Amino acid sequence: MSISLRRLDQKKSQASFYSYDAVAILFFGEVSPDPLPAPSPGEVVIRVGAWSLADLRACETVVMYNFMRVQDWYYKYPWSRAKLVPGVYRVRLPVPESNCKNFAGQKNLLLPGEEVTPVALAATVLLCHLKQAAGKDLLESNWTRCAEVLPDGLRVALDIYEGRVSVGRLHDGLPREFVRMSAARKC
Repeated sequence: MSISLRRLDQKKSQASFYSYDAVAILFFGEVSPDPLPAPSPGEVVIRVGAWSLADLRACETVVMYNFMRVQDWYYKYPWSRAKLVPGVYRVRLPVPESNCKNFAGQKNLLLPGEEVTPVALAATVLLCHLKQAAGKDLLESNWTRCAEVLPDGLRVALDIYEGRVSVGRLHDGLPREFVRMSAARKC
């Protein structure tokens, strides 16, 4: 699968912040009565359960709303079945100023305690935002690199295409326009 980057709207993102209880939004597990902490500008605070990218793709809510493209190329990789550690995370998706940088340059933008976002967590954020913000693309027609790497050295990436989350792969070494970084830390 090759990825063609789409040059759509190039307006600057406004700093926004969101809180999502993914368990409640996706009807995927037992809802917690605990309130979520307040997000800071530019971040999403999200509560997740122990699910994987493959679990998300099969989630009844995701299937019902057609929120993910039907793709099966990644099911052969163990990371597609790796479960998230349940809990609350602070996610910057995308990391400001991470456009037009290679992966090493983007990693330099991580704040203390942050890591590159695992694909299941980034996909959960995008799915919740699609559902709660009436289909609005949090990535604004860009890609975001995730933590997982394929055996050929390409990095797993996500975008929103035609209103659905799409899983792709990108080269780490190339500074690309419309490719940003996502970062997360557990609360």
